[in-house]
Amino acid sequence: MSARTFKLIGAAGAAALALGTTAGPAVAAGEETATVNYTCTSPAGDATPSATYAVNKPPAKMVAGQTVKLPATATFTLDAGTTGLAQVLGWTSFGGTLATTPTATRTGLNMTLAKTPLANGPAGTTVANVTGKAVLRAFKAGTYTLKLGNIGQVHLQGYDASNAPVSTVDFPSPDNVFKPCVNTAGATTLKDSLSNPATVAISKDGSKTVTKASYNSKKDVATGTATVAGSKYKLAGTGKVKFTLKKGTKTVKSITASLKKGKATAAFKKIKAKGSYSITASFKGDAGLKGSSGKATFKVK
Repeated sequence: MSARTFKLIGAAGAAALALGTTAGPAVAAGEETATVNYTCTSPAGDATPSATYAVNKPPAKMVAGQTVKLPATATFTLDAGTTGLAQVLGWTSFGGTLATTPTATRTGLNMTLAKTPLANGPAGTTVANVTGKAVLRAFKAGTYTLKLGNIGQVHLQGYDASNAPVSTVDFPSPDNVFKPCVNTAGATTLKDSLSNPATVAISKDGSKTVTKASYNSKKDVATGTATVAGSKYKLAGTGKVKFTLKKGTKTVKSITASLKKGKATAAFKKIKAKGSYSITASFKGDAGLKGSSGKATFKVK
């Protein structure tokens, strides 16, 4: 394998370290563990590292939009061949960071790889430690199972014998030649010592619909704007909002608009009659938020 192959394996190692919580042969009480196999593609061919993770037990319940950060550590063993390639590059040790954004189905990461001497393990291998956080974010009501997927962003720093920085490697690279290592199983579930999946019950957050109304007298257009977000955790609303325009108590017209990044807009044309108007925006709720509505007023003079 080439120097590029080493870099890709190094990224896998750093990322693998990231998702774990406590390392070692024994599983402590309250830990969730998983062993993941990866395939890391490089111009010189595939590397196939693996890692065993342990993550602090998650809370039993969360609310949609809520973020929970679980303390995490892990160990990763870099094979002897890759360790040798790193040494050829002039590295005698390396460290780094990694970050993976949590999604609705995957656990995120925010980890630091400790500076680690190369070939510090048995038979020329390198054994490294990582500490940081496993990040959970709830997006919709239901049962969330903690799963580890592909490795996210990885930054590695190599050091020479004088402890001076030698070079850095990023995965994925800006030119996309080096890509994130993929979990060969697609996703791996974290489980406790009895092999029960690590799960969290997620409930809906309340929502708040902030509504604004404006009127353009030159164009005879009334515009309603609604911004929908979770009451407590500010998750952006999805789906549709129904805007209802009234003159006094009489309904003039209703328009349904889609939310984009939690915001929807409706324009009511040919509004000329003088008087007091209101626009009510009604959000029925979505997978993570309960329904709500808001009201704004304007006058045509």
